[in-house]
Amino acid sequence: MLRLAAVFGEHMVLQRGKPIAVFGEADGPVEAELAGYLAAADCRDGRFLVRLPAMEAGGPYALTVRCGQERVTLGDVMVGEVWLCGGQSNMEFRLRDERHYAEADAMRERRVRFYEVPQAATVREAETLERGRAWIPLAPGACAEVSAVAFYTARELAKQLDVAVGMIICCIGGTSASCWMSRKALSAFPEGQAYLTEFESRVAGKTDEQFARENAAYQREVDSWNAAVAALKAEKPEISFAEITARAGAFPWPPPDGRTMLRRPCGPQETMLSRVAPYTLRGFLFYQGEQDSTPARAGGYAALLTALIAHWRALFEDETLFFAVAQLPRFGVELSEESWVAIRAAQQAVTDATDNAALACLLDCGERDNVHPTDKRTPGAHLAAMMLRHAYGQDVPADGPRLVRAARDGSSLTLQFSGALEERSELARALEIEGARLRDARIEGRVCVLGLEDVQASVRVRYAQANWPETVLFGKNGLPVFPFDVEA
Repeated sequence: MLRLAAVFGEHMVLQRGKPIAVFGEADGPVEAELAGYLAAADCRDGRFLVRLPAMEAGGPYALTVRCGQERVTLGDVMVGEVWLCGGQSNMEFRLRDERHYAEADAMRERRVRFYEVPQAATVREAETLERGRAWIPLAPGACAEVSAVAFYTARELAKQLDVAVGMIICCIGGTSASCWMSRKALSAFPEGQAYLTEFESRVAGKTDEQFARENAAYQREVDSWNAAVAALKAEKPEISFAEITARAGAFPWPPPDGRTMLRRPCGPQETMLSRVAPYTLRGFLFYQGEQDSTPARAGGYAALLTALIAHWRALFEDETLFFAVAQLPRFGVELSEESWVAIRAAQQAVTDATDNAALACLLDCGERDNVHPTDKRTPGAHLAAMMLRHAYGQDVPADGPRLVRAARDGSSLTLQFSGALEERSELARALEIEGARLRDARIEGRVCVLGLEDVQASVRVRYAQANWPETVLFGKNGLPVFPFDVEA
């Protein structure tokens, strides 16, 4: 018996520059061959893991795996760069719904390939759904269902690196970061254990049969809402999300709770993420945080994200894996309901404190009344630039300026940034100042000088500390300034 993990298939991309893991199920010793390289390993408890030697970028090749008299050969295999794209709905957001889809749908770049891990609530369901999965090369009409963020990021990486790029898409809309960690990892710290405790309380006493009935009824609601939205878009293709909500109602949410629900803590880690591990990667691209932004949870997000990064690196058996994070864009939800401000701050603090990690500021993105902004080309461009700079060492404009120092001298407060700023006349209305009144403001290269009146002992300056902030600070490189909150 020989069966490769479902992620191995025709048109796949394997990671260059690292030993290549090939794994699956077998009942005896296994040998793998790729481009003249051979490797072998024994089978243990019905599973095998072979590591082929590191290779330079190239292809197409054929990968052959043998066990006894059985043989599997996969063609059109490229060696290049591989990223796993995780998170929730803004990572899942399909190219067919993206603002620039008509243009994107006509593109061809066969070096770019996508594999989507099927969304499964149980391992048995995962095994069934995996049978129909395949790697998809970027070609006209082929990528409508692909993650739009992954699409735009991959296209830019392939263009700039001049190698094949593979994106493994592993995400589910509406998932907390707690969904993407093992029970052992999640229960190891108080903020994680709280998710488990709360979930167990919600499902206590509910039978699987009761959940199945509730879930079927919920799915009918979702299907009805989707049909109504499709009809509205057919009637008026340019319809806004606000008008959709006004006419079709809000998307049915939340789904019912049950022990086998798709979005349970640790569930997708078991039924999706672990099934593609330890595929050899360059790193992870993570767009998530919306579901953890409630006032009760946002304060613990830094601990959650820190633990998730460590867990994913361990799961894929490589502590050097790069972690690229999309900082949440703007959104008009009330702070009393969700604090995207707190999530942005946690994302910034964690990536700053973590080796081989970086953050893309998306404060120039977002729609006030739409949690799923339809422009994913801009986030993809920001993420690709950040990855090219920090994961690949290319000298490209990738980071908006950050506040690095604040100093006050009497009635003057000087803010120093990591990069030169554009001059913006709207600056005064974008800054929140406590302990003084703003008299004037001017920008001089990397410095912003604030003239103050009625100055108290301590002055606090805040920028972009709202879910939908006034975004007026940009670097000379055109990228948005990161949020800040400082006292001087």
